[in-house]
Amino acid sequence: MSFYKKRFTLLIYVFFIFLFLIGCKPENVIIEKKSPMSECVIEKFTITQVKDGKLKTIIEADSVTIDENGGIAHLKLPVVKFYDNGIYVSTLISESADIDLETCDVKGIGKCVIDTANNEHLQTTDLMYNVKKNLIYSDNNIKIKKHGQMICGTGFDADTKLETVAIKNQRMVLD
Repeated sequence: MSFYKKRFTLLIYVFFIFLFLIGCKPENVIIEKKSPMSECVIEKFTITQVKDGKLKTIIEADSVTIDENGGIAHLKLPVVKFYDNGIYVSTLISESADIDLETCDVKGIGKCVIDTANNEHLQTTDLMYNVKKNLIYSDNNIKIKKHGQMICGTGFDADTKLETVAIKNQRMVLD
């Protein structure tokens, strides 16, 4: 190969390398700033509520995920024990539940069962417990076994002892 051909080939290589380097501009990498995770997971969770020095509720769960931004605690397999002036009155068990961290209201999600100290049994889905009013309620189907009778309906309001129960659209089942 002649000297001029080598120079010409070298010049073409340099030209393509120069074009390549001009075409490769440095990219501005943008990194999004995200707030750190606002969730906390706790295993074997227990919380006790006391009013005027007397036990009001004990809430236990297999695990809880606390969403601080949303102000909600998500519980798996919760058991809520209700007390009246420190005396046990009933237990609520549900598939899962949400607790409003500001008001402490509980929303039972899925199948919910309440058993009282007087052997009364209530079964429904997706119920609410309002702490201030000490009221349990739902708009879903309900079965309540009380004093040997089975009462069914759609929707109810009750206190935690199930002493005062208002059932909407009720029907009675006789054995």
